[in-house]
Amino acid sequence: MFAITAIIVTFAAPGFARFQKGWSLWGSARMVETSLQWGRMRAISTNSPVLFEISEDGRQFMWRDPSTGDIFAATVWFMTGDARIVSSPKTSLRFYPRGNAVPSGTYRVEGETGSYSIIVTPGGRIRFQKN
Repeated sequence: MFAITAIIVTFAAPGFARFQKGWSLWGSARMVETSLQWGRMRAISTNSPVLFEISEDGRQFMWRDPSTGDIFAATVWFMTGDARIVSSPKTSLRFYPRGNAVPSGTYRVEGETGSYSIIVTPGGRIRFQKN
């Protein structure tokens, strides 16, 4: 009985590890999407613009008040696993009180198991898709 269990575990472990990395990547991409939704709603509800910033290595992102430069409390996020934002618009995204976004563009989150895109339109619509 122990030998059969050991054989099953030996073959299942690599598949489980890949499955876990895939879920970690999906979760990180959804975290970026959710944060972008939050920023848009914050700009609309407070009637003031907000600024989305990404660290140089793409492993961290946050929201700032563009007039003071202050980071909003609890908006600094770290990507999980090996996921990171590998491409984004050249300048920091800003949502305005009417919900529009400048610059619009695509944020690509990539990891070992694939990539996802979060697309922000000029009108502020946010879409999530697997690449």
